[in-house]
Amino acid sequence: MTDTISITGNLTSAPERIEVAGGVTMVRFGLASTERRLDGGVWTDVHTNYYNVAVFRKLAEHAYRSLERGQRVIVVGKLKVRPWESNGRTGTSMDLEASSLGPDLMFGVATFTKTTRLAGQGEAPAPEPEPEPEPSWAAPGAADAVLGREASDSPSAERGTTTVHAQQDEGSAGASSEASGGELVGAAGWGAPADAEQTPF
Repeated sequence: MTDTISITGNLTSAPERIEVAGGVTMVRFGLASTERRLDGGVWTDVHTNYYNVAVFRKLAEHAYRSLERGQRVIVVGKLKVRPWESNGRTGTSMDLEASSLGPDLMFGVATFTKTTRLAGQGEAPAPEPEPEPEPSWAAPGAADAVLGREASDSPSAERGTTTVHAQQDEGSAGASSEASGGELVGAAGWGAPADAEQTPF
């Protein structure tokens, strides 16, 4: 029979990391939970229960990297009570398979570091988000190119303006590619007929 319980106690041994069948990671350690009473203004130890704690998979890896002997922790898991007999001696084993595990902050402080699993790798700290890229219209000189201004007429020329060439239709009246010499032209010179009605943008 198994019962899910919560126990607060101290590690009696350093976490031991082993691999079980199927390559599953397991960490085990001893845990002592002592009942204390206030007697005449003095705390005294009344009784101590001892447990064998087993932790598996990702929780086991985190426990192995975080815990050490003597630390006070809170463990939640399934309890199995089993009698044993060896070399003429008998006793009862209290085994706890942990599903949650953490430090008892009554006796100290802790810093939490969240981890994320990378494809094909182990766990690593969560990466910082990439900064949002600057929009193309915000590039230096972009406004000058749209408005048809010369790069030298704009303060952005000192910052290295990128030249943008406008392609014209061959049959359009107005400035040809030869006349423009590859330089930027305003909207009025993009091949609109001179007698055509001017339509505002």
